[in-house]
Parts: sequence; structure tokens; C-alpha cells
Amino acid sequence: MSRQPRVFFALDFGAATTSAALVGHAGGRWRLLAHAAAPSTTELDALLFGILDRVERADPELLEFVSAQERPKTADLVADLARLESRSSPPRRIAVLAGSKRQRRRLEEVAARAGWLVVGGSADVDDPLELSRLVLAWDTHAVLLGADPTPGGDEKRHLPMLGALVAAAARRRPELAVVLAGGAAIQESDFSGAGEHDRILEVAKTVAAAGPAAGADDTPVEVPSAAPAAEPAPDEARSAEVAEGAIAADPLAAAGAATDTAAAPAAPQPAAPAHAAPVELNAAAPDRHDSVLLAPDAESGQPAGSALQQVLEGLRARSDESRLGVARSVRSLALLLDKSIEVIEVGVDGGLRCRAEAVGPGHRTVVSSHVGMASGSFTPDDLTDEVIDEVLSWSTIAFDRYRLIDRLRDLRSSPWGEADGEGALLRLAAAKAAVQRLVAATPEISEREMPDILIAAGGVWASTPPSVVALAMADLVRRPGVGRLACDQARLLGPLGAITDEEERRKMLKDLVEDVLLPLGSLILPAGIRQGRSAGRMRVMGETANSDIDLQPGGIWAVELAPGQTARADMDFRDAVRLGARGRHFSVEVSGGLGGLFVDLRDIPLRLPDRADQKRATWESWQRAMWSEIDE
Repeated sequence: MSRQPRVFFALDFGAATTSAALVGHAGGRWRLLAHAAAPSTTELDALLFGILDRVERADPELLEFVSAQERPKTADLVADLARLESRSSPPRRIAVLAGSKRQRRRLEEVAARAGWLVVGGSADVDDPLELSRLVLAWDTHAVLLGADPTPGGDEKRHLPMLGALVAAAARRRPELAVVLAGGAAIQESDFSGAGEHDRILEVAKTVAAAGPAAGADDTPVEVPSAAPAAEPAPDEARSAEVAEGAIAADPLAAAGAATDTAAAPAAPQPAAPAHAAPVELNAAAPDRHDSVLLAPDAESGQPAGSALQQVLEGLRARSDESRLGVARSVRSLALLLDKSIEVIEVGVDGGLRCRAEAVGPGHRTVVSSHVGMASGSFTPDDLTDEVIDEVLSWSTIAFDRYRLIDRLRDLRSSPWGEADGEGALLRLAAAKAAVQRLVAATPEISEREMPDILIAAGGVWASTPPSVVALAMADLVRRPGVGRLACDQARLLGPLGAITDEEERRKMLKDLVEDVLLPLGSLILPAGIRQGRSAGRMRVMGETANSDIDLQPGGIWAVELAPGQTARADMDFRDAVRLGARGRHFSVEVSGGLGGLFVDLRDIPLRLPDRADQKRATWESWQRAMWSEIDE
């Protein structure tokens, strides 16, 4: 978008929903003129036509102005207007291999945080035949082989066999991307050297044919090689190496985003098709495999594993990936508003949690962290016992396990179905379980203070009342402090993140920030409230809001405060509490929203009854206070 039009479509193509917005330049700034969402099976032109038709009926002169045409034809505008697009990348599967179970678990965690569906095996537990099946499975798109920077013990003993196995599979499946992390980079020579392919393949066949007995033998497998393997270079020097090219260390930069320091140039990323080709054992092996990436080990970066996570994200995600676009937009907003911002996004094919805040002299540097996980979906494809237990723990409906599995599968196949009544309650429980998984996977974000702005994003919240969305955020992101709650209702954060120029993106967000962030209200969440008696009093004073509240422990209250209004909340507690700082008397400024002002005096973390029926009753009592219409 180097040449900005006066009006354009912002499109976010999700797995279940297509969201479209019309953005035009009027009144000296960019404005959100209209937006709509429809099932992803809906014809796009029909959706865009409907948006333009609504604008034309409401204000035909506005449409003429932004399109610079007199009496423009809607059909022509649908075809001619510029489009800013972002898309949700479908989940892809990666096979994680390591010499030890300890290393495999660390690699699996990093791969999951990068958004991959993960299967894994370790040579000290699984036999080579089982490992080869993981790599050669038709739905495996990439292989991650990793080790400590200086392998020792089991890892060192098993690496030659693992390298030979992966190299053989890669030559039979040229579309398979291979990542060698940490000390596994020493096996890079297995993937090159004409004339050695057949010998390596024969070794892998022999080891695989041996079955479980091979795994029981502690004798290392000797891999023939034309030349001795070179010692791996330091992680810093090898973290961005790629055979026949290079991959940017930051996938946000690789997609074209500019950072506040020097942005790494984007390089071509190895492509992996949606389905692997069948393996032909008698096919001629190519002279070399070109999709081999050398990456840092699973402990590099801050937080640990972030360096490898960035490489794996760059391999998995497309350049216009919507969740990475959200992360870029949040980073720009943090600099623009000089506030800490956190986003929790939940969709059908995954979820995202990210945080960004401006730091340093003049607050011109931004620190950001993000994790996108396939298991962050509110209807994961793999409904494990853990997933079922999580949904049951949040549900206000008594489901048996088999019925719940059927309902979640129906919800995945038809995300737009049954959005009211019992179906709405199921969606909410599934969404909260997904957020719980995202929160559990991001302890480095949970350790930070409550953000100035907490944003809920994703189609799962679209059919949920704003007060209930706010309650869900308060239930799950429990940190003492005062913050604003908002929702990306028009789903603009993803498309705006597709703008490659950082300055241009920031200018666009500056104009659109009030349109992008639909205000839900403010949240006051103190910690250290003693149970059993009144905790104190709070007075809310504003232009139209004047309330005097007795602060009773264990509950949550909503005070009416309309969007655009501000008020001052003065709180006097009987005992010292934590609300950012520790004290008894606090005076904070709060802003209104569709849900108003929320005062949460429940425990941190929440204390719930052990019995399932009592737990459901507790959730229902809090939820009914915010969602009385559910029974209507």
C-alpha cells in the first residue's frame, strides 16, 4: 500500500469466518465506514456488495466522496476497490525427533508455541521404525531434529542414527522441510554429498527393519560419510543459516514488517504442500535436499525457546498470516499509545496471546512477546481427555463426556450453528477453555502486570454479549490492577498488520484506533481481599455516573458507565490490598464501555468448589449477573 487509495476493503479470511470492513478517508482521517462478517463459505463479492449497499443507503454522498465518483455503481466498486487482506494459516503437522525424552519435550513445547500440530518421538524410548513412521506420515509437513548445543550422553549416541533417518526420509519426500536445531546441526552433512545418499538410505532401512531390538541396543549406529562431519558453529552464527538461502530470525519481519531497530530482510521460505506425496522406495534420490534449516537450540532467546520459535513460525506461516498481523498491529499500537497492550484471540484453527509495551528512554523501543497455538482453538481437532476436562470445568451445563465430544465436533464442523441458548453457553465454555490453554502456555506474559488495554479478538466472541466477554477476560487473566477492556469487533488488527511499512501502519492505526478497539469498559481487580466481611467502600464520580458501593468480597459488580465517558473511582479498603501498588486508599480514572465498569473482588487465583455441580452453580451465579437474557 505505498500509494494509499481513499477507500479500500480490509479482509480477514478465517477458518470459519470471513470478516470484511470498508475503510475510507473522510473528514481528514481514515474511518471505519462499515463492516460485516459471514461464514467462510459465503461468496466474497456478495458480502462486499452488501457492505457497499448499506453505506449507499445510509449516506450516498459519503460513498461518492470516498470513491471520487459521481453516483458510483456498487458492482464496479466491488471489482475495483483495493483490498488489504490477511488469512488464517491452516494447522500443519511437524514431527519432533530427539535423542532423549527431555530434549523432545522441550522441542515439542517450542513447536507448539509456534503454531504447529506436534507429534514427537525420542530415540531412547521409541524404536527407529516408529520414528520413521512419524516422519513419513502423509500429514507430516516438516521435521524438527534437535539437541543441546553440545550433545552428550544419549543425545550424542543417537544423533547419527536420527540424522540418517531424517536425511533418508527427506530424499524420498523432497517437499518435507527439515529443521536442525542446536547441536543437531552437526548432522547437516547427511543432507549433502552426492554419492552417499544410497549408502545413508540403506543404513536407515537396516536400522528401521531391525525394529524394537535396535532401540534396545545401546551401541551407537555408525553412519557412513564421505567426509568427517564438521563441528557445529556457535548458535549465534548458525541461527539464521538456511541451505540455499536464509530465513529471517523474526517471522514478523520475514512477513515484511519493519521493527524499531533494523528489520531483517525477508527471504524466500520453503513451501510445504498440504498433503505429502506417496513415498516411492525405488525412486531416484536427488543430489541434495534444499529445505534444510539450521536453527538455535530450544533454550536460546528470551524467553527461553523464542529464537527457535521464530524460525518455526517463519516456516509455518504465510506472509499475510492474520495472527502474526495481529501481533504486528499490537506492537505498533503500543508505541503509538505508549501503553502496554495484550491481546487474546481465539478461532477455529488456533489461538493467539500476545503482549507489547513501550520501554526505554523516551519509550521509543517496544518489547513484545506472542504465542500462537493450534491447541488454542475453541474446538481442537484432537479432543483429548485434557481438552474435555477443561471444557467441563468451565461449563454451566451438565454434559456427559461422550455428549460433549459430539457437541464439540458438531461445533467444529458448523461453527456458525446454534449460537443461542445452550449452544451459546457451550461456545463460551469452549472459548474459556481455549484461553486457559493459551494462558498456561505463556507464563512469561502472565508474570507481567495487568496491561493498560486488554483486547479480546476472534470470531468466537462475536455472538457473546460485551459484559460476558469482559467477565471471561476477568476470569482468565487474573492480575491485580486497573485496565481497559476492548474487543476487535471488526477484525481489523490482522489486515492492518499486513501493511509492510511500519510508519504507514502506525499512521493508519492512529486514525482508526477508536474504530478498531470497541470499548467494553474498565476492570478494577484488587488482590489480598479478606473474606467474610465488607472490604470497604468505593465511590464512582463522573458526569453521569455517581455510585457508592459497599465492597463485598467474593463477587463481581458492573457499574453503568457508557462508552466515551470517564469517571473517577475512589476506593477505601479496610486492609491493605494490591492494586498496582500496595495500600488502602486508591483513586483511579476509569473509562466506560458497552459493559461499563467492572469491580472484581474475587480471589486471585479463583477459588472454586471441588464438586462439579457446585462449581457449575458458582459459574452460573457470576455469569447470570452479566447475562440475564440467556433464559429468554
